Amino acid sequence: MLRVVEMAAADLSRDDIGLDVVAVDDAADDRIAVRVAGELVDNPTVVAVVGHKNSGPSGAAAPVYSAAGLAQVSQCATDNALTRSGWPTFFRLCADNERQAAAAAEFAASRLRPRSAVAVHDGTSYGRPLVEAFARSIPSVLVLEMKVGQEDFSAVVARVRLAKADLVYIGATEIEGSKLMIALREAGSAAQLMTSEGGPQNPLAGLAGDSAEGSIHTYAGADPTATEAARHLIERCEREIGGAPSFALETYETVMVIADALGGGARIRAEVRDAIATADVEGFSGRIRFDSSGERIGAPVSLWRVVGGRMVPIASEI
Repeated sequence: MLRVVEMAAADLSRDDIGLDVVAVDDAADDRIAVRVAGELVDNPTVVAVVGHKNSGPSGAAAPVYSAAGLAQVSQCATDNALTRSGWPTFFRLCADNERQAAAAAEFAASRLRPRSAVAVHDGTSYGRPLVEAFARSIPSVLVLEMKVGQEDFSAVVARVRLAKADLVYIGATEIEGSKLMIALREAGSAAQLMTSEGGPQNPLAGLAGDSAEGSIHTYAGADPTATEAARHLIERCEREIGGAPSFALETYETVMVIADALGGGARIRAEVRDAIATADVEGFSGRIRFDSSGERIGAPVSLWRVVGGRMVPIASEI
């Protein structure tokens, strides 16, 4: 993602606006996120922040940026609470958990029509809200919890089998999600599997191997294969930096939004924040505008199925 940000900054620099990138590492740790956010705030040349990647660090750092009036534009942090905590500096390019879970629930209800559904989350600020939102839309779903780093899934598998589930929705990272998928298949479960880890760059299909075949996945971003411009960016990432990350489009678009604010004459932090709040930018994944809470209006969600070990788009974005 950093390489994509650097690529976009180089592309979007002009004679009157030179975009430089200052990179910090939050190590996916909330406490470190607060510290590095302070470093960015204390750097007077920083006029906007891309990130953070994860929801926990994004939420931990957001009050620091808010107090300093420094715009924070996240490409992929999905926790609903991030746009509901009153931080006027927080903006999000991807869909939130509720929108992503609603897409999964709508697909499940209209296409799968499960008789018995189980939803499993990993207890994190990413997985738990996803499952809670999914469960609100599917009647009588059984909600179970696993832990990050868990290796023994026998108790969860037993509950799934006891419920005679024909649908299992997993709200977790690709690591925990793939482990649970393997455990379910090894135990003989034939339930339709759904997760929140879709998109062509997601490694879940490779991690879960044969256990992922036929599984369905949501992706809180646009299908990067849907348009010629998007495909061109992905091909360029693969050619120039050796691969395209998940949310490559949204990552590039964060810089587009910041560059648009600067191109409109914003220079100091307050001006940049105000310009982003009223942005209307045509990006790779469609029109980019934000509501009063910083949520992207009409943020796309795409659906994917694993076929032959690859993520294949099911339909156009919802």
